[in-house]
Amino acid sequence: MSLIWLVLVAALVGQAVRAEDFVIGLVASDDPQLSAPAPRDSELTPDQVAAMVRRAVDLAGGMKAVVPFAAKLVLIKPNIAVAQPSGSGIVTDARVVRGVALLVHEVAPGARILIAEGAGGWRSPQPTDRQGQLLQADAPRWGRRWARDGFEIGGYRQVVAELRGQGVDIDCFDLNFDQAYTLEVPGGAMADPNYDIATAIMDADAWINCPVTKTHGSKITCCMKNQFGILPGAIYGWSKANGTDRHAGMPHLPVLIDEFMVDLWSITRMDLNVVDGITGHEAGALQEGDAVRTNLILAGRDPVATDLVAARLMGFNPDDMEFADLAFQRGLGPGRYEKVKVKGGKVEDLSRRFKKAGSAYQGGDDGGWDEWKYQARYGMGPRRLILWAAPADHQFSDQERTKLAPSPGKQGWSEVTWFGHDRLDLTNKVQVSRPGAIYAYTRFAMPQADSVRFWAGSDEGVQVWIDNVAVYSHQGERAHHLGQDRQAGYLTEGEHRLLVRVEVDRGVGECSFNICEPIDDEDFAGNTYPGLRYYADKKP
Repeated sequence: MSLIWLVLVAALVGQAVRAEDFVIGLVASDDPQLSAPAPRDSELTPDQVAAMVRRAVDLAGGMKAVVPFAAKLVLIKPNIAVAQPSGSGIVTDARVVRGVALLVHEVAPGARILIAEGAGGWRSPQPTDRQGQLLQADAPRWGRRWARDGFEIGGYRQVVAELRGQGVDIDCFDLNFDQAYTLEVPGGAMADPNYDIATAIMDADAWINCPVTKTHGSKITCCMKNQFGILPGAIYGWSKANGTDRHAGMPHLPVLIDEFMVDLWSITRMDLNVVDGITGHEAGALQEGDAVRTNLILAGRDPVATDLVAARLMGFNPDDMEFADLAFQRGLGPGRYEKVKVKGGKVEDLSRRFKKAGSAYQGGDDGGWDEWKYQARYGMGPRRLILWAAPADHQFSDQERTKLAPSPGKQGWSEVTWFGHDRLDLTNKVQVSRPGAIYAYTRFAMPQADSVRFWAGSDEGVQVWIDNVAVYSHQGERAHHLGQDRQAGYLTEGEHRLLVRVEVDRGVGECSFNICEPIDDEDFAGNTYPGLRYYADKKP
């Protein structure tokens, strides 16, 4: 298929943040408001799932607020990254998509509905255009091993056949072979200079994001991560990290994945998110790991707000979702979980800890797999720090550390510096003579007195003090990874000062440090202590 390249500059204007955007509908299968409630561990009928979808969407403001009556094209984007059946927890349950499509048809009976995915793990053997006309795919170019019908295997073509019988204009559509708009991120990109976005996403009167709750190297994959399927494989390759002669690949790298998510959202702005929590997936996002039945549906206008609730339901600390902070820096999203209003079920009653995906990233041809393993288990440590470069032999005395309370930009200390990853590359932010040392300072508030776990690491010698009490040290060079050293500690309630000294000689002055829950089980450990907040200057 030949692609028509339409080069556009996105002229999206940032919309004012509205409190109603952060309302999330949460419905469990045993909700007494449902006409046929069912236990949370039971198998559900398609109509029971549809009823849950309806209630969740209504709680979030209703489909009429999303899809105009005169809509001509509505796109529903599930997660079908690999060709797997519904109910596996690996792909979005087709019954959830069915429920969404029924609601769309109610409010916009003349709209054409496309169940659309641009998978990285398969491509349609017989791709079509938006009107369902068969296209000629370049099979030799992309390789026969990618040709599988994920729509058929996942149960979506069966949904299409059923709803067509009810008079709904609906079809499956492989975004991998769609034409593309080349778009730039308003205000400048965080990751890629521009993105080639499937035209169906941008042309639709509304596009509805329907992910499934899963763990991943990025901690979770839900609304924000599901955007990767809007990039056509014919341009980005299979998998999409490979790239083609038309576009460089979309690197799945821990250091940039959250930035990619925020870039894509800044361009496309999905209209609604309906999350499949009927059966999710733990300990991995694809074939590895296990299905987890929770019989939940979430719905919300804002993808970050919806993801923060999903993260809490899965046993993660919402404060550990970097994309929420990055989006908030761009004036998008609620920033924090506390600003989200959940209607329907109570998150505390419905949450269940999912096993983290670290065990899924073992081995591999290069170190990239290890980076995902560490990222999957790590929370999010202090990212806003004040820095000071010092000679190699410099050490603050006990008395100096006791009184130390530097202000940004004063007495040789830097302004507040943001780090885009928990591997804090200090020499990237401040110049230092070698051999030398760099100090990093911040504050944090502990919500209550409790045991904690200190997770630390570095490429050279490092010392860490909290309120002038030494809590961690390491001497010598080594390869650094997140969470390489862990030790027990105890902190009192209230405000504290954190000081880190990193030796810089032959390394890059890289370190990591976080204060985590007192959990040692590798499947669940690593969340930042709940309610603990880091702040370099003003308390949040």
